[in-house]
Amino acid sequence: MSETIKLRKGLNIKLKGGAKQELETLPFPVTVALKPTDFPGLTPKLMVKTDAVVKAGDALFYDKYHPEIFFTAPVGGKVVSVNRGERRKILEVVIETDEKSGSVEFKKADPNSLSEDEIKGLLLKSGMWPFIKKRPYGIIASPAETPKSIYISTFDTAPLAPDYSFILKGQLNTFQTGINALAKLTSGKVNLGVNANSAFTGIKNVVINTFEGPHPAGNVGVQIHNTSPINKGEVIWTINPQDVIFYWQVIRNRKS
Repeated sequence: MSETIKLRKGLNIKLKGGAKQELETLPFPVTVALKPTDFPGLTPKLMVKTDAVVKAGDALFYDKYHPEIFFTAPVGGKVVSVNRGERRKILEVVIETDEKSGSVEFKKADPNSLSEDEIKGLLLKSGMWPFIKKRPYGIIASPAETPKSIYISTFDTAPLAPDYSFILKGQLNTFQTGINALAKLTSGKVNLGVNANSAFTGIKNVVINTFEGPHPAGNVGVQIHNTSPINKGEVIWTINPQDVIFYWQVIRNRKS
């Protein structure tokens, strides 16, 4: 069932022009870095040493307080440095890339045929889990919890923000596969926040809420507040729309 929520409070800054709808193919990077500091609340524990050769998907570190949550290499290559800050805090793990290094293979299956535990296990092992954030607090979700619902905002009202309908054009079948996996992780529903003329209105297995109004109408926190406010003891998970398609890379239909 779809619902339209009209928001009156907020402000749109009047700027000339907008973000161009252009996609560029960038060259393969020489080095990449995975930064624990990008994940609030994380206390990383290293699983590799300098000079180690890794494949894309190999674990680089894990969360000390949730050792089941792995953070994996986005590309393969050689670990050339582990940079640290004060008190030897890990700031980044740097990989010198090698396009021929290959990648780790994970189980392939239709998410509709997998159990909640099987999907969680694959997402944790593959390093996809940290994309899921927990509300309140905005930290990485705990696999031990079951959220009352999952929220995804498919549009951004911030000035010069990108258009997700354009970014994910031609990938909605992939997006749907990710949604089917996420739907297994909640006792409630997956909620999509959309705006007018959204390309996401045909997505199934979700509750679609249409939002009208000025910024910050595209903020997922605003959407949660106006449709299902969080009460004491409740947990809601959120994920960005572009991150949903990454799930397809791990849990994908054999017919895809």
